[in-house]
Amino acid sequence: MSRTATGAVLVSCLVALFIGPELGFGPTASTSRADTRHKQTPRASVVVLAPPFVAVPTAAATPAPGASAVPAKPASATVPGDDVWARLRACESPTNGGTRYRGYYQFSQASWARAGGTGDPAAASLEEQTARAKYLAAHSNPAQQWPVCWPRAMRA
Repeated sequence: MSRTATGAVLVSCLVALFIGPELGFGPTASTSRADTRHKQTPRASVVVLAPPFVAVPTAAATPAPGASAVPAKPASATVPGDDVWARLRACESPTNGGTRYRGYYQFSQASWARAGGTGDPAAASLEEQTARAKYLAAHSNPAQQWPVCWPRAMRA
């Protein structure tokens, strides 16, 4: 290895050792401010939607004479709960490591464009990313868009 390459490796190691914790990587020590820095938590948007492939229970008709007045229990349709988008973000976002999937909901560039987005999905606001994710969920099968995290978000 040449002297220049050795020097570059040495400088890189020193930068990672001394400045890395401030940037969120490398060893953390008691003198590091990385653990005490405020971490912004995104606000959750709450929207309940029923994708077109989910059966929506119809209103119960008036019972026939002699029938029970208690309405039948509706079919168990999978309808997203109040904070399904926050749970989906929590599951998807930790995997955002500069791969081809970007943003809170790990959009591919193709799915981002199909949902009407332009530019880099990770650069868009939380509200825009959530709106695009809801569009994708309403116009396709969310279990195919987010094969691992959608079932987890629906279970919790």
